[in-house]
Amino acid sequence: MRLRYRLYALSVCLVLASCASITGKRSGTFWDGRKDFEKRQTLEAYKRDTLPAIERFQTQLSQAGAGVFKRDGEVSDRSCGKNKSGREYWNTGGRGKPIDINLVIKYGKEILIPAGFTVKKERKYENGDVTIFWLNPEDGGYVYTIVKPNIHTGIYYISGCRPTDGSTTPPPSPTPTERWTAPEPLTPGTAPPDAQTPTDTQTPS
Repeated sequence: MRLRYRLYALSVCLVLASCASITGKRSGTFWDGRKDFEKRQTLEAYKRDTLPAIERFQTQLSQAGAGVFKRDGEVSDRSCGKNKSGREYWNTGGRGKPIDINLVIKYGKEILIPAGFTVKKERKYENGDVTIFWLNPEDGGYVYTIVKPNIHTGIYYISGCRPTDGSTTPPPSPTPTERWTAPEPLTPGTAPPDAQTPTDTQTPS
């Protein structure tokens, strides 16, 4: 699972061309914030104040047509930083049905940007996939979204390395527990009736 996250990290680095453009620093990982470690939002505050916003965003995607998100990986807290003094929260939010990428952008602007994820990086691929990273350049962390036409909408998020008071309380609401199962291959020339093909024509920022 850590390898999968590293691949996501590599993907966003390619989008950004330079990881340093996010944080202004090169210590730690690219998703660590530019603030000094001690001044970042704590992991406990992230779970109390920021996770609910991410969950509202995911709920909006569900209600927009993605339906129930099924988890395809782990949820965990991990030691990080100098002398392993920090903690980092990782969550594979899961996969749901494909929806219009414009809805992902709409709800991201309405919910994620006010929550601190003010840097948006979008990339389109020749196969129709669209990925968006919403990054918090100050305290660190990101929300990653992907829409694969006729396959799924995915969401993953990481807090970035943060100070902690040691309690590292659980997230405030349940995460998906049902495992993701890839759909059966489609018959050539057909598409599921509930699939929505992205229509976004915005060029990557």
